[in-house]
Amino acid sequence: MKVASLAIFLALAGPQLAAEETITLDTLNDATALLAGIDPPHRTDHPLTTGQSWQYHKKTLDSEFASHRERVLDPMTKWSNAELPSAFVDGSTVRYLFSGPDILHAFHMFPAADTFVLCGLEPVGEIPDLDELNSGNSSRAFGEVRNALGEIINFSFFRTKDMKTDLRFATFHGTTPIMMIFLARSGQYIKGVEFLELLDDGTLKSKGREAKGADAVKITFSPRRIADTKTLYYFSSDLSDGGFPTSGFRTWLEAQPKGNSYLKAASFLMHESYFKSVRQHLIDYSVQIIQDDSGIPFRYFEADVWYADLFGTYTGPIDLFSQHYQSGLRAAYRTRQKPLDFGTGYKWRKGESNLMRFVRQDAVAELQEKVEDRKAEETPEPETTSPEQPENSAEPGDEATSSDL
Repeated sequence: MKVASLAIFLALAGPQLAAEETITLDTLNDATALLAGIDPPHRTDHPLTTGQSWQYHKKTLDSEFASHRERVLDPMTKWSNAELPSAFVDGSTVRYLFSGPDILHAFHMFPAADTFVLCGLEPVGEIPDLDELNSGNSSRAFGEVRNALGEIINFSFFRTKDMKTDLRFATFHGTTPIMMIFLARSGQYIKGVEFLELLDDGTLKSKGREAKGADAVKITFSPRRIADTKTLYYFSSDLSDGGFPTSGFRTWLEAQPKGNSYLKAASFLMHESYFKSVRQHLIDYSVQIIQDDSGIPFRYFEADVWYADLFGTYTGPIDLFSQHYQSGLRAAYRTRQKPLDFGTGYKWRKGESNLMRFVRQDAVAELQEKVEDRKAEETPEPETTSPEQPENSAEPGDEATSSDL
C-alpha cells in the first residue's frame, strides 16, 4: 500500500488556531467525500468534481465498494443481526485491537454499538484539508487513495507490514484520513475530530485539531441528519508485553465498559507468549468475542466459562503462519461447524474463512435473569380465582434458554 504522497492532501497548513479556523466540519466532510469518491455534501459545485481524474476515481471506488459490500459487508451485517444477541451489542463498546484503521468491518459487524476502540502501531496522522486538493495534484492524490484502500477492499484486511511502513514513513501520514473515508463510504457524516495526548495515568488530554504529537484521535459520527452520534477512538500504541502492561492505554482501556471484542487478521500475535497481557485483557473484559483463528488461541476459551459457536471452515492458517496450526480447533470444527456466507480474514474467499463467536456463560446467565425479571414485571396481577383454576401457572418450556438470546 503506497501512501507516501498522501502529503499532497493530508497536510494541515499552519498552527492549530489557523487549522480550526479554516477546516470546518463542512469543509472536512467535503474533503473526505472527495477522497472517498462521493459527491460533496456541501460544496456541490467544487471544480474537482467535473474533472476527469475525480470522475474516474468516483466510478472506480463506486464499483469496488459495491462489490465488497455485496460479497462481504452486507452478508456480515446480516450474519451479525442473526447471530449476535442485540442485548450484547446495542449501545456497547467494541474493542478492535490489532486493527489498524479498519473501522469499515467493525462498523458493519457491530452496527448497533456506540463506541469503537481501535488500536495499532500505525501513526494517528492528520485530517484532510480541502484546500490541499487542486487540478494539478488531484489525479495523483486520488490514485494513491485507491492504492491505499485496494487491499482491504479486495482481501478484507490490510497487510500489516505494508501498512506499517507506508503510513509511518510518509511525510504526512496516518490512519485518520483512511478511517474517515471508510465512515463516509458507510453512509456516515463526521460530527467531530479531536486529537488526544495519552498520559501515563490513562488520562486523555485534548489537543483539539493539532495532530502533531497525538497518541490518539477521537471521531464522532452519524448519518448527517441524525443527532445521536457514535464514537471512534484510534490509539497508536504498543500492545506487546514490552509496552501494554505499563502503558496509559491499558489503564484507559480497563476503565471502559466490558463489551464486545473483534479480532481479524491479527497476525497470530496473541499466540505468542509476549502478547499474553493484552490477550488476558480481552478475555477478562469481553462479554462476547468475535474472531478468526488469528486471534486468541482456541485453547484459552475454557468450556465451563465460554459458549462457543464455530462458523465457516478451519483447515489451518495460511502458509505464512503455518506454525500456528490449532489441532484442537480443527477437531472442534469437524463436529460442530456452522455455515458462513461471506469471506473474512487471511483466508478471505467465501467458503475458506472461519469465524468464531465466544460468549461468557455468566453473561448469558445474567441476561436470562434480566429476561425473567422483565417478564415478571410485565405479567399482570392475577384476578381472584378459585383454587381449582389458578392463573399464570407456568407451562413447560417457559424458562429462558440460550436460544432465546
